[in-house]
Amino acid sequence: MPRFSEQGKARIQQCLLQEGERLFVTYGLKKVTIDDLIKAVNIAKASFYKFYESKEYLFLDIAQKRQKEIFDALEEVLIEHHARADKEKVRIVFFMMAQMMSKYPILTNIDTETVELIARKVSSQRLAEYGAQGFDAVKTLERNGVLFKYDTQVVSQLFHSIYEAWIGLQSQPEEMQKQVIDIMLEGILQQIL
Repeated sequence: MPRFSEQGKARIQQCLLQEGERLFVTYGLKKVTIDDLIKAVNIAKASFYKFYESKEYLFLDIAQKRQKEIFDALEEVLIEHHARADKEKVRIVFFMMAQMMSKYPILTNIDTETVELIARKVSSQRLAEYGAQGFDAVKTLERNGVLFKYDTQVVSQLFHSIYEAWIGLQSQPEEMQKQVIDIMLEGILQQIL
């Protein structure tokens, strides 16, 4: 098997992330094979395994990278808007997250089946590391001074419910989506802030 320079390794790693994301978004985790990935990146199967134990590890790395980008952007926006009222900060975060989730469809494609596939193939240690990354909009808001009347888990579940409603509205015109989510968000914000 060929040895790769550090630059070659970095290039292959980047290609695996890019092509893996493209394939996973197009076909889903279950349908994408290692053969699809190595063909897209033009490497040998043995080379793939130098980078990842399975396609599920690759998927998890891609999802984690995208989530980190979203939460880094949220932190920046909250710092920029630190003087705004809590209600406005939450609105900004929610709509920014919705916009960024649209930008990264790999995250919106994560369903129960995908989670189960990952859980079966990825070590519990790696899953724990992923969970410990702290990608949580509510905690991010709290770190930036937003005070909620309810505990983090309750507020997180409320936000998750709004997000699920937003996903369910994707077939509706954009103006309808925004109006429905605005009404839901306004009602919830009156109760939790």
